[in-house]
Amino acid sequence: MELKELLSFTGHSIVLMPSDASARQCRDRIARLRGSHDQAFIETVTVMPVDQWLAELWDATFPAKQVLRPIQLLALGREIIESSEFFPDNCLNSMAITRQFVDAFQLHAQYQLSSDEDFYRFSTEYQAFYQWRQTLQEKLDAQSALSGQQLPAQLCDLLEQSGLDLPDQLLLCEGLDLSPAAQTFIERCADKIAISTLAEDRPSKSVPILCSAPQILQECEAVAAWLSEKFSAEAKAEKPLEHSIFAILVPDMNRYRGILHNVLQRQFYPNGLFPTQDQEVREPWLFDASETLMSYPLIKSAWDIISLNSRALPLEQLSRILRSRFVRGWPEARSVRANLDLRWRDRLGPETSLKNALSLAKKVELEDPSVCDFLHELEAMLKAAPAKQLPSSWVRFFDQLLLTSAWPNASDDDEIVLQCRRGFSQAMDVFRALDRQLGDISHDTALSWLQHILSTKRFSVSRNWACPIHIMEYDGALGLQFDATWIMGLDDNALPRRVEPSAFLPLELQQKAKYPESDPGLCLQRDQKLLSGLLQSAPQLRLSYCRENEAGSPLGLCTLLTEYLEESVPTVTERFTACGVVTMPSADEVRPVNPAQRNGVRGGTGLFKEYASSPFFAFLKYRLNLREFPVAAEGLDHRIQGILIHDTMQYVWETLQNKAALDACSALQLEAVVRKSCERALENPELSVARFGESLLNIEKERVISLVCAWMEKNERRRLQDFEVVATEQLVESELMGIPLKIRMDRIDKIGEKRLVIDYKTGTIDGRSLSVENLTEPQLPIYVLAQKNEAQQLDGVMLAQLKSPDDLKIHMRSNWANSVLAKKPHGNDVDNPEKWQAELEAWSNTLQDMAAGILAGNIEHDFSQNHSRGFSAFFLPLLRDLSVEEDAQ
Repeated sequence: MELKELLSFTGHSIVLMPSDASARQCRDRIARLRGSHDQAFIETVTVMPVDQWLAELWDATFPAKQVLRPIQLLALGREIIESSEFFPDNCLNSMAITRQFVDAFQLHAQYQLSSDEDFYRFSTEYQAFYQWRQTLQEKLDAQSALSGQQLPAQLCDLLEQSGLDLPDQLLLCEGLDLSPAAQTFIERCADKIAISTLAEDRPSKSVPILCSAPQILQECEAVAAWLSEKFSAEAKAEKPLEHSIFAILVPDMNRYRGILHNVLQRQFYPNGLFPTQDQEVREPWLFDASETLMSYPLIKSAWDIISLNSRALPLEQLSRILRSRFVRGWPEARSVRANLDLRWRDRLGPETSLKNALSLAKKVELEDPSVCDFLHELEAMLKAAPAKQLPSSWVRFFDQLLLTSAWPNASDDDEIVLQCRRGFSQAMDVFRALDRQLGDISHDTALSWLQHILSTKRFSVSRNWACPIHIMEYDGALGLQFDATWIMGLDDNALPRRVEPSAFLPLELQQKAKYPESDPGLCLQRDQKLLSGLLQSAPQLRLSYCRENEAGSPLGLCTLLTEYLEESVPTVTERFTACGVVTMPSADEVRPVNPAQRNGVRGGTGLFKEYASSPFFAFLKYRLNLREFPVAAEGLDHRIQGILIHDTMQYVWETLQNKAALDACSALQLEAVVRKSCERALENPELSVARFGESLLNIEKERVISLVCAWMEKNERRRLQDFEVVATEQLVESELMGIPLKIRMDRIDKIGEKRLVIDYKTGTIDGRSLSVENLTEPQLPIYVLAQKNEAQQLDGVMLAQLKSPDDLKIHMRSNWANSVLAKKPHGNDVDNPEKWQAELEAWSNTLQDMAAGILAGNIEHDFSQNHSRGFSAFFLPLLRDLSVEEDAQ
């Protein structure tokens, strides 16, 4: 019968379709046929897929048995398999086996296969399935539950008892494939209701046009050219484009989606690449049933948060959470968080813990205490989380994690956010329903099941604009009608498809039940029927295939295609051109620092040190915020080695505090103090075992212990005067000509009434680096000048070289001595108040000149010096005077 005959039906009618998409299209056709009259008619006709009708029939009887979702069957099946004697000991993940078993369990019910044990004796897989199926059925009976494919048999029992609310008429879509179990139930319904076949209103069969492309890219470009022609201003469409449906059918969405989307954006809809402020991007195509919840950035950010734990985590995950726009603090703190992220990436390994990452954030938190406050709260919640609990309890815990991080941190008026949150809530409901099947589970197990749900749940955001182009796989187009169809990838690999019978069910039973995947002949018939249906889906048909795959292997045309007209591949011209005008400024001088912005100058003593080396490099690093390219180093780089030595020295003097305590220690006792201090220093999150390895850190630990012990014996024990270490790693804030300075002094010694600041160097020291003519180490002069007007002024400075046990040096300048060790005096020593005062004035003048140059925008560079720096090879050519080089040539 035809669809328009439904207008004359009385009572309630149900139309069964193969899919949700075909059911929606059928409802639209019914509405157009009905028109504006008989408003109550739509309520008498229901269009739905077969499985939905069976489920609604069952639910309407207020059944005592619950129909389990597929994931609930997976949960039961996995427990059965892992506790079975058939489960192999060397299996790393049982989920793949469980999926195949559950599929076989459903097929057994769907095709009404025999349960005679004799069929299952001839292979280990069959025996395992027979035992697992019995155990699973016992569990289902104990829980008063059943699977979706067991519904038809249960409904047949209720049908005999007249316990079903059947419609007056049942219409089956022409070509609808029914499983044997569903077919049996519908045949029994024929005794009680009228059953008819609904003839599809298909267009007259036309000969399709075929073209072949070299590879997949050219095939996608041909589709874009065809669509450009259809949507061009000159094209005369039979009906408005917003009411038309153009289908692009592909054999494998994963293979085609990325390339096809890029080509359509570039050649068919370039507005998506160049959006304007007053124009919303509205792509006219839709990839049907190709996305999952986990593919959306909003859901990915939620997953990153709820999958946090107290153990090792990928640094990339912590970075995504910190910089996510969906958490609290964005966009206000995004700049500070970006800097912290750079610090993490520079100083942490590929894997780290949340605790280590937060420890490394302390320096940044001094400037902005709220930079990662939500991460501290999440860490506290993770520590308090129970080891095991029910899935529903885990859902409440995950909700609290998301609330604490203020996810999704977006307006409630955003339609995409609302739909994603709704989909995520539905996924949580599915996971919450696993209480009975899973029981108390750990955090890792809860995450594995939730990840399975989010990765398999099909989800797409509905659009509030017309999408006339639908891109879908072959099977998804069954039962649908279009205005024009392009079938892509129609090569001999796409159709006919290979046979894949179930490994757990006897092949004899599968073939006897005519399961299509069990026999090449049955599979061929199915694919012929599929292709025939696709070729009748639209009055305009285009076909295409690639002559080569991505690897260059040749491909042939699908052997099931018998009638077609060949045509050359359509070509498309570029839809946009890019042009621009480059203007050169008349003056290219560096602007001075605005007085109002001086408080924002960063770099501290490092800025002055860099300026002393090269004003140009100081400008690159601290005005342009450029960073040097990383230089590969074997083992630990110099910066990490310096951190370990500085921290070890700090902890040693926190323990000893003065020379008397040092002198009281024997060599063995001193080594024990140094070893303990070094082990404490190795707890620094930058020195994680995951990043450098335990062996390398152990080697470095022994090197540092021997180096520090040698320094203490040769330089600290032999000092001429008693001393007390009054400060280590002391932080002082000051400024110089408006430039803010944060000064961290390695160590301050009190020698009698004198105060000496010591700066540790793990490289080679040169006393001339403190001279005003070559002030390349301005830190110590800055330390002294910053404390000049304080109550406790510094009376001297000392560079301490801790390079190796055989290369230990000191260089000292003060107002009372030329060294803390016995040393022969020289005429240029700074060792009395007069020389010290002159030195302070010279340092002050030099640093004032440096500060003035920094603020004025000086970018001079001295090529006579050796600048072997990470970016020197790239930036030094910019400073060359080309006219001089040409004259030299």
